[in-house]
Amino acid sequence: MDFVHDKHSALPAHAQIQEQIKLALLLGRLRPGDTLPSIRDVEKQVGVSRNIVRKAYLELQSSGILDLRHGKGVLVEKNLSYSHRGRIHEECESLSRDLIARLRKTGICPSAFARYLYQQARENETASPFLVFADASKWLAAERAARISAIWQMNVPAVSLEELAAMDRTRLRGIQKILTNYLRLDQVQRMVKNAGIDVIPLGLNFMQETVDEFSRFPGSGSVVLVLDDIDYPSLRLIIELYRKILLDPSVNIESIPRSKIKDFHTFVKSTRYQKVIFSNRVWEEVPEDLKKHPKVTHPHMEVDLASLENARIRAGVIL
Repeated sequence: MDFVHDKHSALPAHAQIQEQIKLALLLGRLRPGDTLPSIRDVEKQVGVSRNIVRKAYLELQSSGILDLRHGKGVLVEKNLSYSHRGRIHEECESLSRDLIARLRKTGICPSAFARYLYQQARENETASPFLVFADASKWLAAERAARISAIWQMNVPAVSLEELAAMDRTRLRGIQKILTNYLRLDQVQRMVKNAGIDVIPLGLNFMQETVDEFSRFPGSGSVVLVLDDIDYPSLRLIIELYRKILLDPSVNIESIPRSKIKDFHTFVKSTRYQKVIFSNRVWEEVPEDLKKHPKVTHPHMEVDLASLENARIRAGVIL
């Protein structure tokens, strides 16, 4: 993996390294078990001190993303692939055997009780969700939660980060697992700190319509990515991944914070950019008529299926 260091960024150097790792995980450029460059190699590559690189790696290790092993280098934590699925299935089989034996002993039909138990479980989870999906906005969370619900054949409620932050400890106590994407992992972990909730990160993929849209974009064109002010320091680093994944190298792409735009219509109609990408967090503010403008788009992304399958057992979902 190649790192870049933006000396003009508001993010400190160690945070830039961390955000680039999370972005690579988010978009599948890194996978659980992959090896990262050594601290010394990153020091030479980006021209920052060894202590800065070490700080970046150690903090990601504390978040459960990296595994630093003496003599073996820096690895993306293998447990992100949740290889303990065999143990979970064994526990389910043991619980099933015990429950069926007790039902037979008390004269209750096991298959009939299974229907009863399913209904009780659904009502319980409606009142107090066991698992939720959290993302920057409600519409984004709902869109991705619906996809996960369809794949896992269960209801996965959606919450925005704002809603999650407003929850008191009583409401949080009912939640045992939170799914989110890698970029929001740190935020969610801070919000639920000491609540005993397992926060599970997921990767995302650009949907084919976005890949097709940018494959038609002319070389030497000019693109701007408009980011929410809160996200701007970290997400502006995604420009390098846009270049590698979506855009011709000759395309000029830059990013600006939302606060730089005084009027959406004037900004879009300017001839400075041939394409305007509004981040999904800013997309809610874009006027409806502009959303149909041929110059305007936003990142169409979906949950990475390999990442989702890896997370399923840790989430306690048995198919």
